[in-house]
Amino acid sequence: MIARGPMRLPATIACTIGVLTPAVAAAQPTPWTDRGYVAINGFYQSTSSFSDLVRPVQGGEAAQIDSSYGVAGMPGFDAGAGVRLWRNLALGVDAGYASTSKHASVTAQVPHPFYFNRPRPVSGDTTGLSRSETAINVEALLMVPIRARWQAAVFGGPTWFMVDQDLVTNVTVSESYPFDTATFAGATVVRQSHSAAGFNVGGDLSYLLRPHVGVGFDVRYSRATVALTGSATVVAGGPHVGGGIRFRF
Repeated sequence: MIARGPMRLPATIACTIGVLTPAVAAAQPTPWTDRGYVAINGFYQSTSSFSDLVRPVQGGEAAQIDSSYGVAGMPGFDAGAGVRLWRNLALGVDAGYASTSKHASVTAQVPHPFYFNRPRPVSGDTTGLSRSETAINVEALLMVPIRARWQAAVFGGPTWFMVDQDLVTNVTVSESYPFDTATFAGATVVRQSHSAAGFNVGGDLSYLLRPHVGVGFDVRYSRATVALTGSATVVAGGPHVGGGIRFRF
């Protein structure tokens, strides 16, 4: 038998491994050593338009009232906290609240006070319709320290939405004898409150001004479909951007 010495790699392969080894090591996530985090934000969230159709009975005949609710973004605030479970993985909870005032364009067919099947068309706008959302987000969060003071995070999980929305349920009209025509005078508005489950995903970029205090910027997308009384269905959540204070402990 011929004794062989230790196997030697070709020079090109050995050189390549020598170059890549430090790069691979540098690409590994920096360990996250904090026990947890707290984040407090102000944010701005976009909302979607929707419509509703109701048929209240007036004088023994049903009216038809079609309302289209305009789009308006909602300012809000949220606060969240979480604890590190394992390595760079944390579990947290975030609660947010946003509100705005919308308008609705109303088109209605109002029954005639003397004759059946002779509805009178009216239309108009009503303003000051309140819309608010409360969102409870449960989040799995992956923290990735980038440099000494910079930290990035991605997160996601289920969300429970609570929506309060003013809806038009009837109209008032101006009319005079012989009542063949009518003019829109106003709307009857009722607050509806309903809840639904949805989801949220997002990311956060933080800069630590001190070892345990910093500032940050986040983006989030959340969504749930909430059925209100009548035919109205609203989309809760949506894209939002925000920023605020960050704490580490």
